[in-house]
Amino acid sequence: MKPCLELIIPILTLLTLVSGLVFAIYRFGLSTSLKLTIKAKTVWGAGDVVLTAIRVHLENKGNRRIKARTGRKSEQARLYDIPPDICFHAGTLKIRPVPEESSPLLFDWYSLQPLGTKERHMPKVELVTEETDLEQINYLDEFQNPKDFLNVHFWIEPGEAYGQSVFLWLRPGIYAAKAYFLGPKTWHRGEEYWSTQIIFTVANHTK
Repeated sequence: MKPCLELIIPILTLLTLVSGLVFAIYRFGLSTSLKLTIKAKTVWGAGDVVLTAIRVHLENKGNRRIKARTGRKSEQARLYDIPPDICFHAGTLKIRPVPEESSPLLFDWYSLQPLGTKERHMPKVELVTEETDLEQINYLDEFQNPKDFLNVHFWIEPGEAYGQSVFLWLRPGIYAAKAYFLGPKTWHRGEEYWSTQIIFTVANHTK
C-alpha cells in the first residue's frame, strides 16, 4: 500500500500544479482588450434624405484571439438579452434619432426611441425590402454563415484591426449610434461584452 501512495501523491501534486498553472495563464497571463469605436460621415444629399456611412472599428489590444459569439438557433434568438440592451448579433449596431429640445435637458441612450425605416438586404437568394427599425443592424454581416445566416464566423487576432461601414439614407437631424461586440461566454472570464456610442449630425448635403 505504501509504495502505491508514494506513487500517487507525486502524480496528484503534479496534476494540481499543472492545473493551477493553466488557470493562472488564462486568468492573468492572457489579457482580453478590445478597442471599439464608431465614426459617422455624410456622403451625398438626395432630396429629403442624406446618404450616411457609419463605420465601426475593432482593434484587438490584448494578447489573445477574440472570437465573435455564436449560438443563435432562430431569427428571433438573442445573443445578449439583458433589457434594455438586446442584441441579436455578435456585432450589433443601433441608431436612434435625438429629438430637439427648447430648454436644457440631460438624457441618455436609453431614453431615445428606435427609428422606423425600410431595410434592404439579401438574406439568401433574393433581394428583400421590408419595414423594420435600426435596432439590430449586423455590421459583421459579410461573415455570416451562408447555411442559415444566423451566426457569423469572425475573429480578430492580437494586434489586428478591422473596420466595416454601414450605409443608410437618413433625414437631416441629430442621431445617436451605439455599437456592441459580443465575445464568447467562458467559465473563467464570464461574458465578453463591449459597447460604445456617439452623437452625430446629418445636415442638408449639397450635391
